[in-house]
Amino acid sequence: MRASPETVSNLLGLLYEASASAERWPEFLDAVKEYTQADSAYFVLADPEGHCNVGLNPGFDPAAQLAYAEYFHMHDVLFQRFVAARNVHGDWIGTSQSVISDQEYQRSPIYFDFSRHQGMLHQCGAALGGLDGDIQGGLGLMRAPQCGPFGKEAVATLALLAPHLKRALNMHRTLTQARLQNEELRQTVESLGQGLISLSPDGRVIRMSAAAQVILDARDGIYLENGLLRAAVPNQQARLSELTAGAAATGAGRGPQMAVFCPTSAAPQAGGDALWTPPSGGAMLITRRPPKRPLQLVVTPFHSSEVFLDDHPVALVFLADPDAHPASRTTILRALYGLTPTEARLADLLAAGNDVASAAAILRMTTQTGRFHLKAVFRKIGASRQLELIRLVLGLPGERTDSM
Repeated sequence: MRASPETVSNLLGLLYEASASAERWPEFLDAVKEYTQADSAYFVLADPEGHCNVGLNPGFDPAAQLAYAEYFHMHDVLFQRFVAARNVHGDWIGTSQSVISDQEYQRSPIYFDFSRHQGMLHQCGAALGGLDGDIQGGLGLMRAPQCGPFGKEAVATLALLAPHLKRALNMHRTLTQARLQNEELRQTVESLGQGLISLSPDGRVIRMSAAAQVILDARDGIYLENGLLRAAVPNQQARLSELTAGAAATGAGRGPQMAVFCPTSAAPQAGGDALWTPPSGGAMLITRRPPKRPLQLVVTPFHSSEVFLDDHPVALVFLADPDAHPASRTTILRALYGLTPTEARLADLLAAGNDVASAAAILRMTTQTGRFHLKAVFRKIGASRQLELIRLVLGLPGERTDSM
């Protein structure tokens, strides 16, 4: 049976939706399974180091999926035959019988130890070339022995999907890497305790870090109103508007010399609708209620080529609270390198300029015990000299721990 235009449209729609949203992959695999009358549809993808990832449609035994990814894929003669055919032809789409006979497959360890227990024998697959990252693998279908082998209709369906599968898998890989990089950046910003706010072209807040949220929620000197940053002191509000408007104009590609209508006291004869040229960002202090010290605010342009996004940022606002207490360096050392509390304190004291003897005295231990702990620190962080340790500690965010 030839796939109808409606079926093809549905399968391709699900495929490209899954490339952008991982939770849609099971829905796509389930649709392929239903159309080809398979008992299971799955992805098998292995990287050059031999690590395997198997994505199966709902209903397949999760324990079997894990066992295949961790062990059985290395002994899967059918997978190896498909990859070998792909290496010759660029892509290879066909039934299991096109690369190995049923009799030979049933004598193989992968069938005897794995597929047989899953009640599966007949398979049809698309081994794809041109996957990013030198990934090997593709899409496969499985049937129980009593359902009979796959025919040319299933092969034709996989052949139709194959070029789109490659694009979708590569898109999914790229988007996943971008999400991971964004998450790494977000966690880095959060670990620094830095208030960070992104602004849209019209100056509205798009997103902010947790530290910035805390500052704005306090409504002490600066707050959020109708999506816009507002300073409590009028002349500071005027300055804040200048900085954000100029940075947003530069970030949007209109240049720092973009003239805008803005009331100004610098040229009273010009009237209230004078054209004004804003600076492209800058810095200012935001007054707070005593005894708190002023917040430190820096605005800078941000240029992105992603013009099709509805909320692409064009300016960044950095907010720092001088009265806030960042995480101690000992806490960060313990989290990164698994140091004990004593080892982390010793490393921090050495970075503060103490020698081993004085640091040991502060920690109420002998110099010999201090040197013993220092050797453990060197081993855990991979350093061989005290200078390397000091450089590493001083490069960490956070405050030095107060001495005892």
